[in-house]
Amino acid sequence: MRCLLGLIVILAFLPVNGFAAKMTERVEAAAKNGQYTYVMFYRADNAATEQMANTIRSHVAETGEKTTWAVINIQDRAESRLVKRFDATRIPLPAVFSVAPNGAVTGVYRQRVSQEQLTNSMLTPMYSDMVRALQSQKIAVVCLMPATAMPIPTGVAQLHRDADFKGKLHQVNVYATDSSEADFFHRMQVDRNLTTPVVMMFAPPGTHLGTFNASVKGQELAQELHKSGKCNCTKCQKKKK
Repeated sequence: MRCLLGLIVILAFLPVNGFAAKMTERVEAAAKNGQYTYVMFYRADNAATEQMANTIRSHVAETGEKTTWAVINIQDRAESRLVKRFDATRIPLPAVFSVAPNGAVTGVYRQRVSQEQLTNSMLTPMYSDMVRALQSQKIAVVCLMPATAMPIPTGVAQLHRDADFKGKLHQVNVYATDSSEADFFHRMQVDRNLTTPVVMMFAPPGTHLGTFNASVKGQELAQELHKSGKCNCTKCQKKKK
């Protein structure tokens, strides 16, 4: 920050009394309102802190009710819960975490951030659902569907019945007819004009294990999971020993 005044001006737009102590509640309230929260951590009042805060503030102003933000000094004991949750003492500061309404962290930017990066961290509801699953150490099985009336590929149901993956899978169904999920298709590089389902698998932290057509068998999906070494099933654990 060029001078301490810069941060004072930024914080002037936020409540003063009890502000720090209420940050956790602020983030939780934003989630209930379906908002993204940009949680910014800083240690020093310097140019980098000012630049990041100004960028976030401008972005939030332009995105209306879709986003909000919180500024936290990592030395503030009242906010130790959030500092610990994001492990903010172990990364270069300032830093900002983009948090989706479902709790998924959709972006982490250290020392500087751009408007484009903040925009890119705003995911569709089903995309953030997939990210949340991966961050919960689940294997995400994504079914990109032409329409809601079309049945889910049989192979996906077969995979769910495989005892090796019990409790390890999270299914995400995304429909081309849902305009709010258009960006999901775009990021997956799948045309929304598809006529048959497309199946994709991802393993933590976000490894793409493969893209398959609607006729894929559960056994084929299982083989890909075993081959990747990402499934962490009992059989594969024994092989590693």
